[in-house]
Amino acid sequence: MKKKYTDAQSYFQDWAQVKRKEVQDMEKSMRENPLYQKEVNPMDDDETWSERFHFILRKGLSEKEWKAYQKSIRQDRLRIWAMFMNENPDYDYHYFLNLLKFKLEWIIFYWENFGHLARAEHDISRMRIATKLLDIIMDENSETPIPYVNMRNKHRFRVYHKSLGRYEIDSEHEVRFRKAYCLFFRFLEYHLLGWWD
Repeated sequence: MKKKYTDAQSYFQDWAQVKRKEVQDMEKSMRENPLYQKEVNPMDDDETWSERFHFILRKGLSEKEWKAYQKSIRQDRLRIWAMFMNENPDYDYHYFLNLLKFKLEWIIFYWENFGHLARAEHDISRMRIATKLLDIIMDENSETPIPYVNMRNKHRFRVYHKSLGRYEIDSEHEVRFRKAYCLFFRFLEYHLLGWWD
């Protein structure tokens, strides 16, 4: 990736796209291997089953190649996180929300490419909902038109310790912010402890 990046988010997005392509190529090559195609019953042949299992977990790479590949990802990860931390100071809650979103995007990347759970797609879709809610929260003072907001239940969404922004307390922008804020943390309360691989 020769392009110069000014922010960690765009660098991460491009980097993740390159890594997704690498993983897809590894999986394609892996499927062509006779070991992948072989049906093995662990009761009959535990050794071959274990070899096949680890072969699939490593996307068809040898143990040495897999360790080197994972090490390169860790190094890239440190570089991208250092870049992210440099551009996100410590004095505003927006940076905390940005950190939550960035971490969720990393988890989504990991689960899409290296996750092992059968229900991963289900959990990833929930993580994507959480990132969309964070986008709404962080976009609280935006000038862009917003979609329909149900104003009839606005009293159910309370946010404490928030200074008044540019919008009136009962404006659609402010109600949308409050709803996204409350729903995000309620969403985490229901789902966060189930997100493990």
